[in-house]
Amino acid sequence: MMRFMACVLGMAMLAGCGEAYEVNPAFVNNAVNENSQILYSPGGVYWSDGGMVEDRIVFTRHVSSGSGGYSEYTAEKEAPLYLPSNYEFLYEGRLIGYNTANFKFFEARYEDGTFNAVELSAAQIGDLFPGLELLKISEAKDGVLTVKRRPGQVKSFLLVNDTDRDFHRYSFENRKAAEPFKSLLTVDSFDEIVFSHFGSRDELFPILRIKVAM
Repeated sequence: MMRFMACVLGMAMLAGCGEAYEVNPAFVNNAVNENSQILYSPGGVYWSDGGMVEDRIVFTRHVSSGSGGYSEYTAEKEAPLYLPSNYEFLYEGRLIGYNTANFKFFEARYEDGTFNAVELSAAQIGDLFPGLELLKISEAKDGVLTVKRRPGQVKSFLLVNDTDRDFHRYSFENRKAAEPFKSLLTVDSFDEIVFSHFGSRDELFPILRIKVAM
């Protein structure tokens, strides 16, 4: 009986271990690279990487140093489309951008004859990453965010910057950043993750701590 209970307990623990979150492959496979061309159809209201629709508008992506390394999309007869992001991908007819420094997502939209970048809400980001826990930076208390994890569990979560804080040139200390989404974190131990500006503890560059607890 004891051996049986031990087996049941062991299986339950393994079931709770889980695995690291797997990002939708389309977000990587459909990335828009430097000098790549993509199309927008005003009539169909969709973005794509090809097609011969009559109303297509052909955009070319460039990374503009003058815009702080963000993306600029140019077309022959359109005003440039500026996205405050440095990683973009096509998904279900949408052009989605991700700011790797500030952990924000944007979408390029065509409204009233003009292309604009619209910041995605936490709920809209959650739709892109179903089943993944979102950790909002606005919920930090005294610069500390807490994420819950069970013993033996592999836990993934996504940092969402729903504040005006700028994290330019910040990085995670002693931790390799995930690609292409730097704010996607996976933990398998009870630890503290520190997000800092070159390791500085200067008040001008306040650090962000992520505490992993039970």
